[in-house]
Amino acid sequence: MAVGIAVLLIWLKPKPKREPPLEQNLLVEAITAKASLASMKVESYGTVRPSQTLNLVCEVRGKIVEMSPSFEEGGFFKRDELLIRIDPRSYELAVTQREKQLKQIDAELVRLDQENKNLKVMLEIAHTDAGLAKANWERFNALAKQEVIASSTLDQAEKNYLSSKSKMQEIENLIALIGPRADQLRAQQELIEVHLKGAHLDLSRTRIEAPFDGWVLEKRVEREQFVNAGTALGRIYNARSLEVEVRIPLKDLKWLGEFPSTGDQVQFLPKNLLNGTRVQAKIIFNSTEKPSIWEGHLKRIKAEVDEKTRTLPLIIDIFPLESKNQKLLQYHPTPGMFVNVELIGRKIEKAYLLPRHAIHAGNLVYIANDNKLAIREVKVLRKLDGFVYVTEGLNDGDSVITTPIRIPKEGMKLRLPHTQGE
Repeated sequence: MAVGIAVLLIWLKPKPKREPPLEQNLLVEAITAKASLASMKVESYGTVRPSQTLNLVCEVRGKIVEMSPSFEEGGFFKRDELLIRIDPRSYELAVTQREKQLKQIDAELVRLDQENKNLKVMLEIAHTDAGLAKANWERFNALAKQEVIASSTLDQAEKNYLSSKSKMQEIENLIALIGPRADQLRAQQELIEVHLKGAHLDLSRTRIEAPFDGWVLEKRVEREQFVNAGTALGRIYNARSLEVEVRIPLKDLKWLGEFPSTGDQVQFLPKNLLNGTRVQAKIIFNSTEKPSIWEGHLKRIKAEVDEKTRTLPLIIDIFPLESKNQKLLQYHPTPGMFVNVELIGRKIEKAYLLPRHAIHAGNLVYIANDNKLAIREVKVLRKLDGFVYVTEGLNDGDSVITTPIRIPKEGMKLRLPHTQGE
């Protein structure tokens, strides 16, 4: 009986009514498109090396009498700092000797000038004496014709005249020799001046001073050591003249500059690289405390492409953002350091930066327009890491859907919880 009652109750239970499911809008996330000025960047890496390295070589011989405490491997020195000093005493004596010789020549020239003045005075006297002797001889000659005086007196007057004339000629000869003697002294003076310059030059070479702020790579001598001309003293490099070689794939060269327009001569490199316009660069390296950023500029382009990697080597000059010595010492890159390089090239006036997953096959993007799906084709300028630069097909304010849609249909209803800005 109980079984019958249970069957009856089940049979009498009302059956549920079938109702169609409620339609729900697809929930999606979106970002607001906004165009901005975009700088095309090309990332690479390389090893720092000094672009200005000097081998210090001794130019004079002598004993090293002074050496800077900074002249040690890894030591930092400032421009014009004395690094090494060679015993200067013998070179100072050479300078003194040449200076004394010049004073002697000056004294000789002064004496010769006075001698010339004295000879000119004597010449005037000799001219007067010769004139008187000639007049006396002429008078005696007239008296001799009248047989007033003896011939011996006439002979003596003629002898006196000829003697005065000979003395005058002798003085004139001495005056004529003054010029050549003075020229000879001046030639000796010029030669001694040349030797004096050489002596000063040798003396200056006893001081080896730093031509720039830099670091010591290698030290090869010690204090009190005797060195000869040509002895290698060490190697230094300019702390403010560093470079790094980076290799850029050929496909990325277009982002570093504009290529010629149609009709221009075909070029392998962008125009700005050929014309020497500098490409800015950021040099990023890790110090012991924090990452440090230095500036860089394109210095030169190597002449050939690497056959194995199909990359073009570029040489980047690097220098610190701050010029203070403390910053230079604290955060300086050193040769051999591995660094990241970010080249900043072309600027795009109007570009939209979107997440890469917002671009679908065929360069399509999904737009939420009045809570309905719109499908647009866009022009993709560049794909970089997880982002994409779009230049055509979007407008400012468009809501670009970032949520994957399995079966997208134009006009399908959407639901946006909130809209995110880029």
